[in-house]
Amino acid sequence: MSDPTLRGGWFLISAAPRDGTPVILWMAEDETPPEVPLSVGYWTLNPKAGIGYWRLFGDPPRFCSDRQIRGWKPLLRE
Repeated sequence: MSDPTLRGGWFLISAAPRDGTPVILWMAEDETPPEVPLSVGYWTLNPKAGIGYWRLFGDPPRFCSDRQIRGWKPLLRE
């Protein structure tokens, strides 16, 4: 099994939780990882279409696939 980590504590998106847990996302359009969490989202499934996707928090919410994300980190918890 290959190492799921990238630099700076980031993980490959293929290793991200797919259970609805919110995570910090490093978007593909950003060359370097964000210093502060700019994109936070969670994996969700569309039962009618039978597909999964990332739902990003915001107003309005955005949706994207794994191809649009470079990596992820867990949210900090106290």
